[in-house]
Amino acid sequence: MSAFELDSLADLWLRVFAIVAGASILSTGIGIAFERTLGDRVRIWSVGIRDGQLRHEIKSYVVFVLLLTTCASLWLSAGLVSFGATGAAQAALTFAVLWTAFEIYYYGLHRALHSEGLYRFHAHHHESHVTTSWTGQSLGLVEGLGWIAGLLIPPALMSLVAEVSVTGCLIYFFANTFVNLVGHANIELSPISARALTWFNHPWVYHALHHARFKKHYSFASTFMDRLFGTEWDDWQQLHSRIIRGQPMSRLNERGTDHSA
Repeated sequence: MSAFELDSLADLWLRVFAIVAGASILSTGIGIAFERTLGDRVRIWSVGIRDGQLRHEIKSYVVFVLLLTTCASLWLSAGLVSFGATGAAQAALTFAVLWTAFEIYYYGLHRALHSEGLYRFHAHHHESHVTTSWTGQSLGLVEGLGWIAGLLIPPALMSLVAEVSVTGCLIYFFANTFVNLVGHANIELSPISARALTWFNHPWVYHALHHARFKKHYSFASTFMDRLFGTEWDDWQQLHSRIIRGQPMSRLNERGTDHSA
């Protein structure tokens, strides 16, 4: 590789780092602000985080940002994606394809990581029982690479049949980062839990229960994969109703009256 190519890659790395770090820090800051301003009214858990948890999460968070920046820079420099589609319709199509692909991919990855043979690669993330806005990117190396693959492979596959919109790609990346980091905050911001309205989204408590119970609720930002494969807890809506009435859960093994194993 020539010095010019190295300089170009370094410049690309810095540009990608600005996007990745910017999206991460902004999302985490918003999550922390929500916790501080709304926590007394819509807190999910009244249980404290464990000693040393924030230090553990922040260290892993920084490593993930650097790892994603490096992988994305190499991915872009390799020219694996055919960018070029312009316009709102193409941006919306790109966003829809990437969102759907990640939801399906992540469910499979997450459920696999909960298998006996692979859980050791996921245990790092589950050291946080009560989550914070730093938790979403607190991942071990193998899981971090798995997550990054879910972000980078779908646009490359989409390129085989259609051009990818840069705008749609960036909007999806920011949305994915925001949902991941703000979605781990210990607050409930969604007033909606009706089954008919939560196929393609879910309240914060939905994933919070996964961290407390370890099983079920493997989906990322939706519920449709959990519903299709029967991995949805039956009492989360009842618990959600309590939380939005200002009644946080006081025990990690909290159960609703509708709960069944």
